[in-house]
Amino acid sequence: MSSSELSVESLERVPPNDGRRETLWVMLTLALVLLAGAAGITWRQQVTLTAAPHTALSTPGSRLLTELAIAAEEIRFMTPEGEAWPTVMRLAELGVPPFDRSELVWQQPEAACYSTTEPTTGAAFTLWLAPEGGLFYHPGGEALHHCRDLAHWTKMDK
Repeated sequence: MSSSELSVESLERVPPNDGRRETLWVMLTLALVLLAGAAGITWRQQVTLTAAPHTALSTPGSRLLTELAIAAEEIRFMTPEGEAWPTVMRLAELGVPPFDRSELVWQQPEAACYSTTEPTTGAAFTLWLAPEGGLFYHPGGEALHHCRDLAHWTKMDK
C-alpha cells in the first residue's frame, strides 16, 4: 500500500468546535420551557367573575340596602321569640327606617317578609326574616309572590 491510499482510508471527519450543537440544544430547551410556561398560564387562568349587581347601585339604592340591613336587626330585637312579626304599618309608626319613608311602597307577602321597589331605579329589595331568609336584591323590579321564590335574586348578607 502506498502512502496515498493509506491516507484516504484513514481520514476521519471531525466536526468543528464552534458550539452549533450546544446552541441547538439550548434553543430547544428554551422553547420547551416557554411552551410549558404558556400552557401553565393558560390552564391556571380563572374564569372572570361578573360584578355583583349591587355594586352598581345608585346612592339612594345603597342607602336603602344599608337601612334594610339595620332594620332587620331592629325588627328581630323588638320582636320577642314566638311573637308575630310587626306589620309594615307598625314599623312605619315606630319610625324604623326605611319603613318610615313615604316614597317607598312596602308589601308584606308573608308574615316575616317585607318587599319594596326603589322608585328612581326600579331595583327591588326584599327583607325575609325567616331563619333561612335574609336580605335580597334584584336590579329590575320583579313581581314577588312569596318570599320563598327568590331564586333569581342576589342574597346580600351571605
